[in-house]
Amino acid sequence: MKLKSIVVLVLLAIVSINLSVAQENGLYKVIYEADRDGNRISGSLEELVAYVRSGNPIRVGWELGKKGPGLQFLEHWSDAGFITIHKEHVFAQISSIYGQGTSAPSIEVPFVRMMNAEPDGWVAIIGTTGLMGQKFKTDQETIDMYKKMGLTEDEVKEQLKKQEKAKVKTKWAVMVRG
Repeated sequence: MKLKSIVVLVLLAIVSINLSVAQENGLYKVIYEADRDGNRISGSLEELVAYVRSGNPIRVGWELGKKGPGLQFLEHWSDAGFITIHKEHVFAQISSIYGQGTSAPSIEVPFVRMMNAEPDGWVAIIGTTGLMGQKFKTDQETIDMYKKMGLTEDEVKEQLKKQEKAKVKTKWAVMVRG
């Protein structure tokens, strides 16, 4: 009897360890993708909603700008923080980060740099609808950059206000157990 119990315990421990390792080495798979207007490109919104309702971890990716010579294009990915389902769409709050800026398209070697020394310099909510609302702290360097482009004080304020709302292509990924 004791030998059977020991064998069962050892088998349970092995299965438990294997499940734990599979979870740690899990891969994320994009299960839903939408264009800037929230139109489905691939996957199933219903499947994404089901994953969210089941409490699974979600990652969201989004694209800014356009691809092409002389154009600025960025792709970002983040863990979805606080998640909301509203009218069968998913909205993810992206945790606060240090604000960052990128090199201009004309610069051959790209770079990304900190825009300010504030740990809560940028935060956003991104939805499967393609809408992104963002808030960010603006430092003097950013304001000066816009002024060097010829914008007046009022135009700088208007430009910054416009940036608080954007339309973005989104990708939504879930962990696939290996």
